[in-house]
Amino acid sequence: MRASRWTTNVVCAGLLGAVLSGCKSREDAFRAAKVPVIRFDSVLKAADSVRLPLADARLLLDVAADSGFALKAPHDTMTVTDILAWARAEQARKAQVNAAALAAERARRDSVRTLLEPLVVVTVVKKTYLPRDPDSEQYEDYISLAFAYQNKGEKAIRAFQGDATFLDTFGDSIYSAHLKVDLPLTAGQTRREPARIVRVNPFRLAHQRLRDTPLDKMKLVWETSDVLFADGSRLSLTAP
Repeated sequence: MRASRWTTNVVCAGLLGAVLSGCKSREDAFRAAKVPVIRFDSVLKAADSVRLPLADARLLLDVAADSGFALKAPHDTMTVTDILAWARAEQARKAQVNAAALAAERARRDSVRTLLEPLVVVTVVKKTYLPRDPDSEQYEDYISLAFAYQNKGEKAIRAFQGDATFLDTFGDSIYSAHLKVDLPLTAGQTRREPARIVRVNPFRLAHQRLRDTPLDKMKLVWETSDVLFADGSRLSLTAP
């Protein structure tokens, strides 16, 4: 009985080895096969029974999905091994190009931020809480914020935008908002616009803190992101 089981195990092991060996042989043959790059998609579909490492399979699928592969490939006919090597090199090249583009954009934004930072000074001059008043047909609570803007640059400004953040005594954020200001400012000019209204959501902690914190206990931090000058030129963190 023991001999019979031992024999069965040996036979099963032999069959498994044969299967694995057969799979490996098909994989090796597939990798060595030369295929016309213009027909690579159809060749790959016909070889769907070949088992490849997941990373290689995904890479080949990406190559097949690239409509410009036949034009970019270095040869008209290539082995699958060569195609994989080319695809890996192409991935590395694209990663390098993307990294360089990101670094260039980061440098551009840093340069523009340095130019934008001193151009506009924004201050909040008044904060008023307006509780609901059904008799006056006001059915929600509001906060009124009045801002003043000063052009500290040497060129006239047509409009600008940026982010305003209110901080408490400890420097923690109370409330933040993005402001678009369509208010012309000549060089050195300060102007005050009509108050901006914030509709209070009683379930938002930021609105509660903005409502309850006295103005003299808050600090406004302003970051300009975009300036349109009167002469038509522009400085922007987002626009090229």
